[in-house]
Amino acid sequence: MTILLVIFLSQFLPKVYHSLCLMRRMRKVTGYIFGSIWWGFGLNLIAYLIASHVAGGCWYVLATQRVVTCLQQRCERSARCDISSSCSKVVCSTQYLSPANMLKMSRCGGNSTLMTKSFCFDPDGIFQYGIYEPALPVISSNSLAVKILYPIFWGLLNLSSFGNELSPTSNPLEVVFSICIVLGGLLLFTLLIGNIQVFLHVVMANRKKLQLRRRDIEWWMRRRQLPSGLRQRVRHFETQTWDTMGGEEEMKWIEELPDGLRRDIKRYLCLDLIKKVPLFDSLDDLILDNICDRVKPLDYSKDEKIIREGDPVLRMVFVVSGRVKRSQGLSKGKIATSILEPGGFLGDELLSWCLRRPFIDRLPAS
Repeated sequence: MTILLVIFLSQFLPKVYHSLCLMRRMRKVTGYIFGSIWWGFGLNLIAYLIASHVAGGCWYVLATQRVVTCLQQRCERSARCDISSSCSKVVCSTQYLSPANMLKMSRCGGNSTLMTKSFCFDPDGIFQYGIYEPALPVISSNSLAVKILYPIFWGLLNLSSFGNELSPTSNPLEVVFSICIVLGGLLLFTLLIGNIQVFLHVVMANRKKLQLRRRDIEWWMRRRQLPSGLRQRVRHFETQTWDTMGGEEEMKWIEELPDGLRRDIKRYLCLDLIKKVPLFDSLDDLILDNICDRVKPLDYSKDEKIIREGDPVLRMVFVVSGRVKRSQGLSKGKIATSILEPGGFLGDELLSWCLRRPFIDRLPAS
């Protein structure tokens, strides 16, 4: 039975470790802004259920070990009891596992193995099970759902109540397991409440910030008497920008960093993107660092025009996420269109304009 417990922990602990690492990576990538309060609460609840599954599984295995210990002790006291016979006879080992089937003992050929089983599965018997007593009907049950769900319920109940209902015996392993349940419940409760409090604080602070910003924008649009169409476009842009950035001014943080650190961060974020331009791919690192240092993030809402055909090209635009529809007028009123996927760029007319000799001060047309 000890081997069974070791096997259970050896195949379950890696799953718990993988889940914790996954949640940590999600936290590093997305922070506390998961989109809604319920999503953040659900992640912590999943961790709580996993811990309950582990605690309940260990409790079930240890309870089974105590039942086996009881059977061994009772059989050692009876000359007519044979442990091997209880495993070799299907009738005695399956149909008579529960104390309710005591009346059918004659089919076991007078072997006292059935009496031993009935004694060991009696909650009011002499053998003390302590915290494992609720597991007796679960062990004797033939329902797989009961064997899976009840240990999870037991683990959730005792972890959430810090083991207040536990009454262990003097068995050292049982006492150690009870201590682990109490400490694990305290630790999980502290982490859960701490994560939820921090999460709610960040979410509420960002929501307050969003409300104040929207209020200021609405006041400004009313003061300028903007038409309803423009107001709707401004609201849509603000909502999309907030959903994308989470209310965080990313470039402001980067600009406040030391020059060397800021340059390395921008190089990491932008180098692969700008190297997709054939001309930039052959430049040395110093020039690439200066180009990366001048890259700034821009957000465009759906159906907004980045640049109109014929207007001067002011910047190159690299597509990081989303898609950009590019159209160009041809002869006879025809229009050629293409779609730029993430990694694409537009505004490369600036490159040929910069390299033109003699230099022309007027910006190129799109």
